[in-house]
Amino acid sequence: MRTNPEVIAKRLDEAAVLVDIATNRIFELNETGTRIWELLGQGFDTDCIVRRLVNEFEVEDAQAVDEVKSLLEQLRTEGLLVS
Repeated sequence: MRTNPEVIAKRLDEAAVLVDIATNRIFELNETGTRIWELLGQGFDTDCIVRRLVNEFEVEDAQAVDEVKSLLEQLRTEGLLVS
């Protein structure tokens, strides 16, 4: 799973805006979502992303897993991720 090359991302402080060029739809990510997006763009898999979030945001493992899986599903559904 990787970021869709048809999506442009722009970081704005702690958040990010994603623009799907194919559909002209705009999405906003919070700080955690932005970090997940960046890590995906760097080629990290889900397990590595969860470990990074646990270390960077001082969140419990279970909560990080839930948040990552939820966001990845939303991004996939919106066509922002490709396999």
